[in-house]
Amino acid sequence: MIVKDIYDYLNEIAPFDSAEEWDNCGLLIGSYKKEVKKIYVALDVTSSVIEDALSFGADLVITHHPLIFAPVSNVLSDSLVYKAVASGMSFIASHTCLDKAEGGVNTCLANKVGIKNLKASDNDDFLKYGEIEPCTAEELAKKIKSALGGSVSFIDSGKTIKTVALCSGSGGDLVAEAKSIGADAFLTGEAKHHEYLLSAEIGVSMLVAGHFETENVVCEYLCKSLNEKFGDEIEIKVSDFTNPINYI
Repeated sequence: MIVKDIYDYLNEIAPFDSAEEWDNCGLLIGSYKKEVKKIYVALDVTSSVIEDALSFGADLVITHHPLIFAPVSNVLSDSLVYKAVASGMSFIASHTCLDKAEGGVNTCLANKVGIKNLKASDNDDFLKYGEIEPCTAEELAKKIKSALGGSVSFIDSGKTIKTVALCSGSGGDLVAEAKSIGADAFLTGEAKHHEYLLSAEIGVSMLVAGHFETENVVCEYLCKSLNEKFGDEIEIKVSDFTNPINYI
């Protein structure tokens, strides 16, 4: 088993060429030829993730968020890129391609919070929508908090919620699109102040549950999917780090 085998499988379930133009997915550090016996899965690459992956004995680290986004002008010894290269591990990122994929981040989020009969929007690759048992915005916010942890801020339109649109991560700019497809509520990870105001103005309850919380759900899916594909050939550990952002 080598990195290229894992890369090819990830490319099957979430094709890297479907990522947004501004994104940076695929093998970012390491070698396609490196042998893989242990894989570490996390949302982000941090110093703590690198240390934990090394302690586990990982050969390959798979994350949702890419370690390298912007062009790198230097690689100094205290930088994450240096630490990643020096670790000897390979690093693959599956970001916006995995957001869009069937069974990917947004599907995992919907499953986690109980949104059923999920469909993809015809107008935006990231937006999905489905059905829940009728409830209020506050009831849905409590359900989401229970499922994901963290904290949930929300705008309550005052309407009963039956159809929920969702976009994990930073999706607040899609609230108007959620309205256009007939959603009563919109779930995302981040939103700007004016997007909260817009949701109130157009009569859509918006629930904002945290970038980390709405995307970290994909890590267990990746672990399960890789285990089903490769079975006893590899050992996988999913990062147990929680959101580094604290709330009071």
